[in-house]
Amino acid sequence: MPPILPALQSFEFFPTHPCSISKRNLRILSGRVLLFHNAQNDYTFSMRLAAAFFLLCALTAAPPSHPTSRTAHQHYDALNALRLDPASAYQIKPEHRIELHRGDAKISFDQGELIFFAPLDNEITGVVFAGRGHILALPRDTIEKQQMARFLDSPILDQDFASAYIRFTDTTFADLLQQLQAVGLKPESDSAAASHWEPVLSHLNPTQSLRIFCGTLLPTPPPYFYASLDGIATGPFDVLLDSMRAEPFLLGQVHTTAGSTFYDVWASYKVPDTSPMAPDFRALHYAIETSILPDHSLDATTTVNLRALGASHRFLIFALSRELNVESVTAADGQKLEYFQNEDMTPQERSVRGNDFLFVVLPHALARDSEFSIHFHYRGNIIADAGNDVFFVSARESWYPHFGDSADFAPYDLTMRWPRKLRLVATGTKLDEHEDADSRVGHWKTEKPVSVAGFNLGEYASSSVTSANYSIDVYANRQVEQQLAKRLANGVTPELLGAGPRRPGLDMNQNLQPLPPNPAIALKQLGKDIDSSIRFYENYSGPFPFRNLSVSQIPGTFGQGWPGLLYISTYSFLSADVQRRAGLSSSSQEHFTELVPFHEVAHQWWGNVVGWSSYRDQWIDEAIANYLALLFADMHKNPDHTLHVWLQRYRQRLIEKAPNADQPAGEIGALALGTRLNSSKSPDAYDDLIYAKGAWVIHMLREMLRQTGANPDARFNALLRTLVTKYAYRALSTQDLRREIEAVMTPSMDLEGGHSMEWFFEQWIQGTGIPHYRAEFTVHKSDSGADYSIRGKLFQENVPKSFIDRVPLYASTPGARPVFLGTVVAAGPETQFHFTSSTSPRKLLIDPQMTLLCTSQ
Repeated sequence: MPPILPALQSFEFFPTHPCSISKRNLRILSGRVLLFHNAQNDYTFSMRLAAAFFLLCALTAAPPSHPTSRTAHQHYDALNALRLDPASAYQIKPEHRIELHRGDAKISFDQGELIFFAPLDNEITGVVFAGRGHILALPRDTIEKQQMARFLDSPILDQDFASAYIRFTDTTFADLLQQLQAVGLKPESDSAAASHWEPVLSHLNPTQSLRIFCGTLLPTPPPYFYASLDGIATGPFDVLLDSMRAEPFLLGQVHTTAGSTFYDVWASYKVPDTSPMAPDFRALHYAIETSILPDHSLDATTTVNLRALGASHRFLIFALSRELNVESVTAADGQKLEYFQNEDMTPQERSVRGNDFLFVVLPHALARDSEFSIHFHYRGNIIADAGNDVFFVSARESWYPHFGDSADFAPYDLTMRWPRKLRLVATGTKLDEHEDADSRVGHWKTEKPVSVAGFNLGEYASSSVTSANYSIDVYANRQVEQQLAKRLANGVTPELLGAGPRRPGLDMNQNLQPLPPNPAIALKQLGKDIDSSIRFYENYSGPFPFRNLSVSQIPGTFGQGWPGLLYISTYSFLSADVQRRAGLSSSSQEHFTELVPFHEVAHQWWGNVVGWSSYRDQWIDEAIANYLALLFADMHKNPDHTLHVWLQRYRQRLIEKAPNADQPAGEIGALALGTRLNSSKSPDAYDDLIYAKGAWVIHMLREMLRQTGANPDARFNALLRTLVTKYAYRALSTQDLRREIEAVMTPSMDLEGGHSMEWFFEQWIQGTGIPHYRAEFTVHKSDSGADYSIRGKLFQENVPKSFIDRVPLYASTPGARPVFLGTVVAAGPETQFHFTSSTSPRKLLIDPQMTLLCTSQ
């Protein structure tokens, strides 16, 4: 998979420190802030949480009425220190009807005590409540209703809550005060209650302070509202409304299962009268100088050149691993800039509940289109030792300060220094490499803009393949990582020893151990295969976009495709025999050998040239890359590994329920949910759905676009070429894809009229479920006696009644090939059909050519 980066001109907050106060008995429920760094692995990775989609720039607050001379950190500390105003307690009774309407939620405070925060700079930014309240929320969008029902067994959130911690910079204080005064309530003093709440505020305020502070840097900040409610039925959950988010309204909850913590998003979507905030800055260039010390820690500097796109912003957010400690952040003139990085956390706390973000405050707002630079100095260790001298970069997306998302492209200039005994590969064209005492120094520079840069290192052996327009360098260690080596040692059995080819001169009855696996043995063949895949993909996606491709080994069971740099699982370097000894099933062996490397090669176009910004569009690059890898595997004409074999496997994955999931993958959620698919109910649903269903979606589009003639795939190939050309170095959205498909669609694809593919995208991208078909029919001799009349009904199940699609039917007779009868446009649970055939069918076959994702009988 290509690098997945959050939109870091925005900041996404996981409000995961819920609390509950009932009858003055305070209990603080443990939680943590989960911020998307997303060092995600391909295929078998566990997403570091549905986090890509939370592109929340909601660091807002009303500007103080009386600006102070506090520094940024002093203001942040003052917000952390805020406590309740004991003199602002209100006793609410059922007849008072105190309510807040935020987004699509109505929050009622029915009976209990409400206490406001003390003001800071004459602004009140919080309130708490203990007693009995109620929330009612109904999502507008079909996808969100389906997700709400998935988590709550109802598309409506309708439940009581016992307590609330609420922060705001909108009109919440004025709205509540007006209602309280309207019913004649006056503030009372309740020091005891304020004291009971103090541990809660001490625990929760830091999760809000940075966001509220950032609003003070904006002249007209959009409104912001956050509430943590202790639901009687569900436990603590969050309500968020922030017009600075791309999807302002959010309902969700932290949930821990089997030792893993997830943020389950019940609903997240746009609401009327809100519009996303335009990007505030753009990165223009990165210059990175990194020294890898003998202990493999980093001492590095990065200079980022940026352009101000707005005229008032003073706050920038960079991705940077929590394992890297910032020493300094300075402007071009050397002026020190204030920054925030996991404030007030010990190293242990940072590793457990820290985030991978760095917040930088500019001393003043910059004029629109002005250019400036920020210089960072940082240290830390993001290189992991997997044992047996196998190393890997753990923070591949955040080993340097990165600004922007996966559709923000910029040129890079890398200078790397590393221990002489190791070899290092990196993004870009290598301009120089030389020895300097006990180190080696290399210089790389990108010729085209890229969305991210990376490197890998090890005691590599290498092999190269040179083509007219590009070169391929493959690097691998001579040993496997320690964990895999132990697995192989423990897994050796006499049966496995006897299953391999005999070695001349050796008695197979001797008590022999197999030779240690050497990934480097596969270098030459893997290089040739990757070269072959590039040539194959060029037919669909155009010329290879980089001058050099470096392929490097990485421990684990995943792959990633950086611009000009692949991270490929050790398993893909191993022979079938070693894979089997490691415990891989035959399908897993084929997965690592036939798909993983070539899926990542396809990402050189799909992900590293054509980008994406929204989590709802991430599926496109993954689906196209995976489908092209299937086509490349099919090209080899191995009867056991054809395209149809892979599609059958994917269909099976979609209709079966995974061991750790509550539903079959095809029913969990829509493709457009992206990383939100991973949740406490289905931790691996992203893998199960995006790759399997995504590949099927591209396959169905290809089948619909096919035409008779010398080049049946001409329309499909032209579509891919258009996408690569038109959306190079920018984001491709789902709406863009639909528009481009409509430009080349055939008349038979226009099932609803109007030259629209809306039906397809609503059902397959935004919908769930896989249709099941069965046919009932009768056969009669025609009046002429020359042929047969076939009449019947096609039944459609497991999908909404509004589901429509073209279903091909074939006549099957003993000893003969199936004969195509025609296509039925299935609309609703039951559709009649009538065909004429020269033969009398024994049975009808439903889509035997696998042009449609469905099951049948």
